[in-house]
Amino acid sequence: MNDKATVSTEVVRAVARVEGVDPAAVEPALFEAVDGAALDRLFRETTGHVTFEYDGYEVTVTSEGEVSLAPLCE
Repeated sequence: MNDKATVSTEVVRAVARVEGVDPAAVEPALFEAVDGAALDRLFRETTGHVTFEYDGYEVTVTSEGEVSLAPLCE
């Protein structure tokens, strides 16, 4: 993850890369799936990972800053 980028920004960028679109074009907005500010604060003092659904993907974010996506089964 970019040192200056927030976790929430990296999630949107990851989805945009997979979908081949500009991050501004990712719909729905991240806040419709998860509280982005809370996500950005989550690993400041803790370790682990969090998984949530967003834009047709299961998103996993780790305290190391890794963002992984897995398509949701329909």
